[in-house]
Amino acid sequence: MIKTSVDTNTNLSQEIICPPDPERIVEGLRDTGYNFNTAVADIIDNSIAAHASKVDIRIDMDPAGEITVYIADNGIGMDYKGLQNAMTYGSKVRADLGSLGKFGLGLKTASTAFCRSLSVISRGEEDSQVRKAEWDLDYVARVHEWKLKMPEVEPDEQDLLEATAGDGTGTLVVWRKVDRLLKNYSNKGNARNALKRRIEGLQFHVAMVYQRFLDENDSRADNVKISINGINIEAWDPYARNEELTELLAEENVPVEMPDESVSEVTIRAYLLPNKDSFSTSKATKEARISNDMQGFYVYRENRLIHYGDWLGLFINEPHGSLLRVEFSFDHTLDTAFNVDIKKSRILPAEEILDYLKNFITPSRRAADERYRRGTAKNVARHAEQRDAHAESNRNIDEKAKTVEGAKITVTKGDEVQIENQNGTFQHKIAIISNPKPGQVRVITKPDLEFGQLWEPCIADGKHAVQINQSHPYYQKVYSPILAQNVMVTGMDALLWALAEAEHKTYNEEVKEQYEEMRVAVSRILKTLVADLPDPEEEDEE
Repeated sequence: MIKTSVDTNTNLSQEIICPPDPERIVEGLRDTGYNFNTAVADIIDNSIAAHASKVDIRIDMDPAGEITVYIADNGIGMDYKGLQNAMTYGSKVRADLGSLGKFGLGLKTASTAFCRSLSVISRGEEDSQVRKAEWDLDYVARVHEWKLKMPEVEPDEQDLLEATAGDGTGTLVVWRKVDRLLKNYSNKGNARNALKRRIEGLQFHVAMVYQRFLDENDSRADNVKISINGINIEAWDPYARNEELTELLAEENVPVEMPDESVSEVTIRAYLLPNKDSFSTSKATKEARISNDMQGFYVYRENRLIHYGDWLGLFINEPHGSLLRVEFSFDHTLDTAFNVDIKKSRILPAEEILDYLKNFITPSRRAADERYRRGTAKNVARHAEQRDAHAESNRNIDEKAKTVEGAKITVTKGDEVQIENQNGTFQHKIAIISNPKPGQVRVITKPDLEFGQLWEPCIADGKHAVQINQSHPYYQKVYSPILAQNVMVTGMDALLWALAEAEHKTYNEEVKEQYEEMRVAVSRILKTLVADLPDPEEEDEE
């Protein structure tokens, strides 16, 4: 069990009433840090909190370039008092503490982050009347008072509400005077293209954030159908659980004790995704979105994704962690322990929880690193073979080897050879490569080598050769980017072949173990030195 603590110290002093300046507050709250996706999601949260089973979003641009955003639902709607409360900054706490709404600010701050006019049109359960309330920031600034307009419902607004809610209850949120969604474009075509990209980004964001609500087979959340500009959004599964090679590495339900001695539970699951080239189809690979900024924790509050794409400060995002995604779920009772922010897009867990998470995911990170390295090595090897990257090295070394070889090596049996050099004649065990690929008799690449060595001496078709480990980070990060550059590859291959040949030339029984230890030590040092170099980029198949 994890125990958490909260600082409850307060410093009471004389109290006075300080009413806020209306204009400065409404303008200041426009800069609370919302982006477009999180802002729209905050409105969807209200729809789900109102038990909507359908949410329709429309984002329109008129010929003059003016943008209007409409978000309609078939939830329980609001009567006059409910509408007034919803439009109040810091509205009253919901009866259902588990609803997706949290601070009573989201509707207003999320909307006005992008528009100067926010209207809410709603029909509640009390009667069939449709009512409208509007915050107009320009009007608030002009009258310098917290005056909420209650205008007549326009015909097009009633039509949009009824298109989603029918004759029943529901709510329509309208953003007008949208001034912060796009920069100023002199060309209307460019503006429309930019808006299209915004809409596409929102479609994926909704598919990800409301995955559990959109997936009819997921019983953890009520089902909700969400459409954007007429397109029904399908759930996006970050864990690619339909893929046969996806692995559930670890799963735990962990009790968390709060300062008031109440106990809640978090659910943690670590999923290891396949390498890009191991998905069932190219479409599945694309949909999985394997990338550096999609790894890490996927944090759910009340089944709604609120944070993703990093390791909560425990680790930095690195390419070799891109196959690991960790589901982390909790309910509203743990909001204090996780310091959920106003946008419901950031959490800051208590130190006790972070320590637990670090221990939980460390073994899974090792498994993800191993799978990623294997996949990267496979890709690097494929591209190296396609380019015949070491062909020039093999030709160059084979032409000159006889003039620099300082030992005579004869295969006796199995992996045993006899070495004759300046120190005498010795029996030695060494890798013997029979029937190597044509032309690969001096430099031979291998998917992996024992003890993770970058290189080791061998004999290939009776010739002195060197094996190079394609799984070693040095090969992946230093060799791979230059495989098309013959001079660079030839130079590096020559160095490793020379080190192998130097072993043959100076070998004796006393230095045998030192040479092996030296190769392992150098390989480990190189792994550390290249750790911060970029991993090789994926190459698209033609």
